[in-house]
Amino acid sequence: MDIFNRNNNQRSQDDHFSNLMFGKKEEPEPEHENEKSKVDYMQLMQSVETLMGLYGQYKPAIDKMNLNPLISKFLKKG
Repeated sequence: MDIFNRNNNQRSQDDHFSNLMFGKKEEPEPEHENEKSKVDYMQLMQSVETLMGLYGQYKPAIDKMNLNPLISKFLKKG
């Protein structure tokens, strides 16, 4: 290892000083478009159903505390 060689842009794996100072370079992971586009619609619908059920349970409390403007503002930003 030549620490005075400024022309060498590549850090070797055993360059402990550079790894300590700058961290290890992360290898880019190959992107798999098929894996990202897979959506479990049954799980999604179950989550939506749970959220709507919880909203229905807490709706009287939301109305009583007058939180509807806050919730509508939050939904508009999303």
